[in-house]
Amino acid sequence: MSNIPAPPLPPLPTPSSVPYGRSMSYGSKIILLGLQCFVLMIGTLIIWNISYSREERNLNVSEQIAREWGKPVRIQGPAVQAQLDSGVLCRPETYFCTARIETKSLHRNIYEVEVFNAHVSLKGTFCKDSIAMIGDSIFLQLRIPTRQLTEHSALKMGGQTVKWNRSDGYLFSEVDVTDMPQVIEFSTDFDIRGSGSLFVRQIGDKSVISIEGEASNPSFRGSSLPDERSLVGRTFSARWQSDEAPIDLTSDDNSWSVGTNFLVGVDRYQKVERSLKYAFLIIVLTFISVLFAEIMLRRNIPLLNYFLIGAALIIFYILLLSFSEHMSFGFAYTIASVMTVLLIAGYMWMMLGSRKVGIVIGSILTAMYTSCYILLTLETYALLLGSLLLFAALAAMMYGSLQIRR
Repeated sequence: MSNIPAPPLPPLPTPSSVPYGRSMSYGSKIILLGLQCFVLMIGTLIIWNISYSREERNLNVSEQIAREWGKPVRIQGPAVQAQLDSGVLCRPETYFCTARIETKSLHRNIYEVEVFNAHVSLKGTFCKDSIAMIGDSIFLQLRIPTRQLTEHSALKMGGQTVKWNRSDGYLFSEVDVTDMPQVIEFSTDFDIRGSGSLFVRQIGDKSVISIEGEASNPSFRGSSLPDERSLVGRTFSARWQSDEAPIDLTSDDNSWSVGTNFLVGVDRYQKVERSLKYAFLIIVLTFISVLFAEIMLRRNIPLLNYFLIGAALIIFYILLLSFSEHMSFGFAYTIASVMTVLLIAGYMWMMLGSRKVGIVIGSILTAMYTSCYILLTLETYALLLGSLLLFAALAAMMYGSLQIRR
């Protein structure tokens, strides 16, 4: 018997060359993938809870910083009184208030809040006959948060220059109107700092309130909407005009008040929470894309691999939340999405041994993350664009399924 060497054993198959088997039906695998989607959504709920907690913490710290700088500013007056705190007896006939706002951000660790400095100019007219019913010597009172005043000019009234006196919550001056003309003009200026909002009460028989400046996210509020408004980038302006006045000027309610709110510091958390709404859709579309690749290449992809891909999609949101606390939301979204796309595309390439599949999956993920970012930046047309994108995704999957049959 001749010594014939045994033939060499065939090499062990690599994961990319394992033949496609039918050990599990399509229906069973789809059901299990659906269960995985719901399990992964638990992760999104955990991230949403983390984001909510971080947002609450941000609000608390921001409010603390704002209180140290200055509270919201509310301007009421000036108005005439017979004696201090005796009740308003005469309002201006005409009242003009112009406020120029300059905002800036204060930081404490990763937290920030937008505060402002405002230069306010007040002017208008009183009718001497109305004041004469009170007396020749009257008090003019201007209610503002005096502790937040940085500078203020003297009161000019009827050709006289009168010094303001400070009290807790208002400025006042004692004025003799005996030798003043029938139409008594007044004017004054002051600089004040605050946070959150600036509101002015329309106390004149005719009032014109103008507020302008620069802010990240101004919103116009009050008893009425502005008659004129403009918002270009950070620059804004608003103008209110009223020919009516409140009956009771002694009331401290917010009736007849108009102004601007300044909102900053929580926008990134709101965007993260909005992006989480699209998590389920991204997971489902990614799983369908991977399943198509599995069927077309006739390669088995274990459920564990699907779960790891889904976990990478969930980790995207915690990356987004973490990065957004240290940089702008746009940069954070870009970095987190690029990391996730490269991870999943490279994983698909190594798992299936197909560079083409890795590039295709990476392109699909890039398109989905880009579309989601556009939806996050839009508000008015978000539903319309989202519906069109869903229709396009469904059409692509339908035509992709035709290729599988062939």
